[in-house]
Amino acid sequence: MSQSLGTSQDVTFKASEDLTNYQYHFVKLDADGKVAHCTASSDIVIGILQNYPDAEDKAARVRISGTSKLVMSGTNDEGNYITPSDQEASYAEGLATTTDKDFIGAIALEAATAADDIIEVLITHFTLSI
Repeated sequence: MSQSLGTSQDVTFKASEDLTNYQYHFVKLDADGKVAHCTASSDIVIGILQNYPDAEDKAARVRISGTSKLVMSGTNDEGNYITPSDQEASYAEGLATTTDKDFIGAIALEAATAADDIIEVLITHFTLSI
């Protein structure tokens, strides 16, 4: 399992829902400015959830820059671009991508050898343009 080290920046928002199962997953802002888990590779990722708020309006600590742990939905290599999974069983988990127009929320600093591996990533914010 990865170790999150170095300088990072966390920001606290209100949770839009129960996020108990989304620690170390990609999150986005909803229309009310609250944090919700990502559900599509086109979602604009604001960061990675660091805690697990258990109800709406609880404090959600989001890492918006630096490195973080991230739960992966499948395998990847170091250096892969990582986007949020759009599969219901693995919403908001990291997924390696090379698909044009996917939003890249992170770059893998470690390889994942199986689904549900937790790896170290560098948080990024850009749309892939091929």
